[in-house]
Amino acid sequence: MAEAPTRAQPQGQATLRRGAATLCKKRGVDMNPRYAVYRILVHSRPRFWLYTAGPFLVGYGAGATALGQFAKPLFIYGMIYFMLFANVYLYGVNDLFDLDTDLLNPKKAGPERSAAGATRLLAASAAASALAAVPLAVDTTAAALAVLYLILSTAYSTPPLRLKARPLLDSYSNWLYIVPAALGYYMSSGSLPPAWVWAAGVAWTAGMHALSAVPDIEADKKAGVKTVAVALGPRGAMLFVVANWTTTAVVLTARDPLLAPSLLYPAVALYLALRPHLVPTWYWRFPYINTAMGALAFLYATRHIWTGYL
Repeated sequence: MAEAPTRAQPQGQATLRRGAATLCKKRGVDMNPRYAVYRILVHSRPRFWLYTAGPFLVGYGAGATALGQFAKPLFIYGMIYFMLFANVYLYGVNDLFDLDTDLLNPKKAGPERSAAGATRLLAASAAASALAAVPLAVDTTAAALAVLYLILSTAYSTPPLRLKARPLLDSYSNWLYIVPAALGYYMSSGSLPPAWVWAAGVAWTAGMHALSAVPDIEADKKAGVKTVAVALGPRGAMLFVVANWTTTAVVLTARDPLLAPSLLYPAVALYLALRPHLVPTWYWRFPYINTAMGALAFLYATRHIWTGYL
């Protein structure tokens, strides 16, 4: 997925990482298990783990009827899967097929890494992560949702579809992040989320993707990858974000005025549309913003449970 350039790292740390990468490339990553685990974790983007685990938690909480449901092994495994394995698969596949853009992207000199020197490791870990979804397939519907997540994650990065290089489809394929919420809701309630949840989610994820693609415009241009941000330009992409996040906020607030905090998103997007040069800086703030808003979403989604204890 498109992400922003990172801050420069201390020279000693950068040198150490380059040296370790060179050593493992020569010897083979499989000869250094500790470094192999490190590489897998780096490619899984830990700061984004809550982007998949959070929706699963909120969805599960929305469908649950008692606190005891959070102690079920299936829920616990689902949290582990969407915290780690889902991201190992999503970003592992992405990095494997982004070698062209990553060579031109300065963010790969920081805490993120190009797949160079670890392609076999990433391929193996992605395959293992796909198989790790099997325990979630408790019935046909659950299996379909788990497979849907893997299909959308694959289609985003891999030919012949490679949706990340198809403007608009790149953003609107990112509703893959809603699938964990739908699976969580189904596991706890036995039914799928209502249509308004899907509509709000599709619009929000499209906006988040477009914002994420803005800092990568130059690298994507050089690599010949036409994302929605490349097609619309920085300001145009941010206006696209405004439109999508406004849709989300309207849908949610119309459903319940208690969801009015969602209006923060289009407000921030409008600010950045007027100052697109600030997007790379603000991009790093969104994991914190999304975590705080996700916590509010969880409290709202589970209010029918915890209000009974007040």
